[in-house]
Amino acid sequence: MLRALLSSIVFVFLTFLGSVLAIPSGLIDRTGDLVLWLARWWARGVLASAGVRVRVRSHATFDPKTSYVFMPNHVSTADIWAIFVAVPVPLRFIAKKQLGYIPLFGWAMRAGRFIFIDRQNAASAHRTIDQAADQIRDGRSVVIFPEGTRSLDGRLAPFKKGAFHLAIKAGAAVVPVAIRGSREIMPSGAFLIHPGVVDIELGAPIPTTGLGPDDRQALLDQTRAAVVKMLDAPLSAVKTPSISE
Repeated sequence: MLRALLSSIVFVFLTFLGSVLAIPSGLIDRTGDLVLWLARWWARGVLASAGVRVRVRSHATFDPKTSYVFMPNHVSTADIWAIFVAVPVPLRFIAKKQLGYIPLFGWAMRAGRFIFIDRQNAASAHRTIDQAADQIRDGRSVVIFPEGTRSLDGRLAPFKKGAFHLAIKAGAAVVPVAIRGSREIMPSGAFLIHPGVVDIELGAPIPTTGLGPDDRQALLDQTRAAVVKMLDAPLSAVKTPSISE
């Protein structure tokens, strides 16, 4: 409990410091890549202070010059830190627009060229998808949780089609991602981070070249099946050294 409280203090400090540094960094580097570098160190610091290790298994080698749409399951706030640590290419999260209004933190996300979506406004959401597709075609990878929100019970929820519309529109490969262990270190609604291990498995990219709107459901089904298969695999299958101590 003492370590969990300490890690929460470290989280607040690193979030404040990282946000303060990120805002001017976004002005210096208009690509937002410098902010992403800060975000990786922010994530590493938060997890390390809590005694959380991230183990990664990858089914492919990812080219930092190639755009991907990473699609993980989502059971904890800790998923975000773990993704920053585990994914080897620069990436932006597609996040709900409310996060962009948080003082300092939201401004830092904007400086990093994160993409905000209004889930309550269909027309606005479509415009956001178009903007995100443009960014992906410009060479930027993104992360989007296809369930739309965190699972409260840890079970994999149905996937929404919007994420797959984005991947097809951008012509970017979809990467299924399975996250295990994050719910145990930080359950939904919790404020404290507990020590533990988060296992992340990066699936083989699923190409979208030549696909159209009518192929969204088939792409969704294929991606979800890949995530389910990885989540059901024995934990012993994830055997790579920890990259976050």
